[in-house]
Amino acid sequence: MPAVQTEEAVRQDKLLRNVLLIFGISGAAAQPLGSLIPFLRSSYGLSYELSGLLLSANSLGNLLGILLSGFLPALLGRRRTILTTGIWMAVAYLIFTLGLGSPALLLCACLMVGFSRGGSGNFSNTMVSTLPGDKAARGFNLLHGAFATGALLSPLLLVAFSAWRPQGGWRIMTGFVFLLCLCQIAVYLRMELPAEPRDKGRKALNLSFLKIPQFWMGAMMLFFYVSSEYAITGWLVTYFQDIGVLSASQSQIMNSLLWLVIFLGRMIGAAITGRISKSAILVADGIGFFSFFLLLLVSRTPGLVILGLMGSGFFMATIFPTSFAFGSQYTKGNDLCSSVMTLTGSVGGILTPALVGFVAEGTGSIQSGMSLVAIFVGLLLSCILVSALLDRWLKKRG
Repeated sequence: MPAVQTEEAVRQDKLLRNVLLIFGISGAAAQPLGSLIPFLRSSYGLSYELSGLLLSANSLGNLLGILLSGFLPALLGRRRTILTTGIWMAVAYLIFTLGLGSPALLLCACLMVGFSRGGSGNFSNTMVSTLPGDKAARGFNLLHGAFATGALLSPLLLVAFSAWRPQGGWRIMTGFVFLLCLCQIAVYLRMELPAEPRDKGRKALNLSFLKIPQFWMGAMMLFFYVSSEYAITGWLVTYFQDIGVLSASQSQIMNSLLWLVIFLGRMIGAAITGRISKSAILVADGIGFFSFFLLLLVSRTPGLVILGLMGSGFFMATIFPTSFAFGSQYTKGNDLCSSVMTLTGSVGGILTPALVGFVAEGTGSIQSGMSLVAIFVGLLLSCILVSALLDRWLKKRG
């Protein structure tokens, strides 16, 4: 019996390592879009409105990828599903690298990036949800820490390559990410996957999660968090450049600074998992995120702006993984549950970046657009507080 347990633990650890590598590459490929926007605007003369639509196309693709990756495993199996969604990330970065800059192709490329990210995210979250107990909760923090690692390194590569080749360095960086995407596909082809339900088609779809209040609470928190995260990471560099509080080069590395802090926060989250309740972590995160984001918006000195950014990133760090663990704790290994939960969160990611762009274009100021994000962060805090109180009440009722 112990030998079987040891063999199972080895299998779980190997699965987690593969998933961390996959999601780290997704972070490196999905997050540079915000940092690439200024280069795309400069190279192809894009307006605020079209730039916002590019970010929203990415979010729309993410939603479609999440939705399909929830249903397709019941028809095609998990491996064929993740290959079907994953290959488009490489295609998108090939378009960027080749310098194909028509608005239609750029919109398609951003849609593809989001589509692959959605498939990878749902696949990775489902794989981690198959792990037992606190190992799953810790795995969610490590998983999204891996995503943060990729997300913080790729903007630094963009800065390095653009400094080396000011006219075309950003395309060298996208070529490098294209190669990473090919490595990701290779892992999908070779990794060992957990056992899947024997039933196929409609019989394989388990809808019991729809009756669990914690599922809906987690989904709503993800909705407001993803709305805020996508808008911040998508418009951060443009915001700092346009308000003039930081130089162009300093603005470019702010996305990496944000993701560095998020990575550190997620490692701390992995360490404290099981010691502090999920509700307590979420309440502290919500209050801290709201407070520091307001500081970022009202400040006009580099020191306070950077402090606001770092504080926001630290408290953002564990909101997604903790919300996901909170909502999926009773539905382990359910592909459709992971899909619907992430899908609910991603709806806001489609709307908010575009809304920020339209508000900025209408008022002539990116500050007005970013003020809209503060409203979503406030709604996130409200949702967290209501969820914590409701969860406490449900536990008292037994």
